[in-house]
Amino acid sequence: MIRKLRGLLLAVGLIVLTACGQVVTPQPTTDTTPGSTPLPSATPTLRVTATAPVTPPAATATPTLTPTPIIHVVQEGETLLSIAFDYGVNLQALQTINGIENPQLLRVGQSLIIPTGEEESGETPNLLLPTPTPLSFGLEGIALHETPVGSLWCMGEVVNTTDATLTNVQVHVILLDAAGERLAEADAFAAADLIQPGERSPFGVLFTNPPPGWATPDVTILRGEAAGSLADSYVPIDVTETDGQLSGSQFQVTGVVQNTSADQTAGDVRVIATTYDAQGAVTGFRHRRVEIEGTLAPGVTAPFAMTFTFHGDAPADFNVIALGRVPAE
Repeated sequence: MIRKLRGLLLAVGLIVLTACGQVVTPQPTTDTTPGSTPLPSATPTLRVTATAPVTPPAATATPTLTPTPIIHVVQEGETLLSIAFDYGVNLQALQTINGIENPQLLRVGQSLIIPTGEEESGETPNLLLPTPTPLSFGLEGIALHETPVGSLWCMGEVVNTTDATLTNVQVHVILLDAAGERLAEADAFAAADLIQPGERSPFGVLFTNPPPGWATPDVTILRGEAAGSLADSYVPIDVTETDGQLSGSQFQVTGVVQNTSADQTAGDVRVIATTYDAQGAVTGFRHRRVEIEGTLAPGVTAPFAMTFTFHGDAPADFNVIALGRVPAE
């Protein structure tokens, strides 16, 4: 009778608790009635519910804005220096970004990328490697010239003291302060792509934003190679009847070129004029194509004239060299 009453009370308690909306897990009880066997305690079983991992949203790609490159197509009579001047860009940057080993070998119709300054933020590959053993040649007439707009020219002249015709002649220019510390540096090619033994060619480096405190330049030979078979692509050209005189604030050079080859026709003839001060320092130079009709046959002559800016006092002397190329087939 006591066991029946106890079971009834337990059932009523479960009904009441369930009606309250709560789930209660009853704790097992041990029957202490004499003669009964104790029941083992129940061990709760844990149920693991798998939860799907939360996938992070895909990263939104941010497009990289690339500036539209400026392309220039080389026209008849243009040089790398004149193109750099027209666009107001650094000559070395123009040469490097286009991988031009020799700036004198531009082709009419060749496309050039004009540097915009965006390239300076990253490293530019060294496209122009100096030769392991550059030929020795002379450097003369080196001088610094400050321009009215604050830029700085370093000019000088390469003198071929070797027995070979030189090509790919390049020099390295370092700006030093009064204490000999490096402030800036750049490379420059000689204006002539071929320099015969005993001849000379000017070079120039323009520092558009020279650092304050510059005092002197240090110019060294970076490269210079024997032309070898490349010389066969050129025709010997003589310069005669040269004359130089002031033309306002500029210097005018006139003369006559003559094809002295016995059998080769020249399809392109260029002259390079250089001015000097009384101490022999280079004060200016100009590279210009001679206007000829078609080609210049052996023995034929053609006049030329050019006017260009010089630095400092009126030139005390000048020099002119000429190069003729065999016509492209």
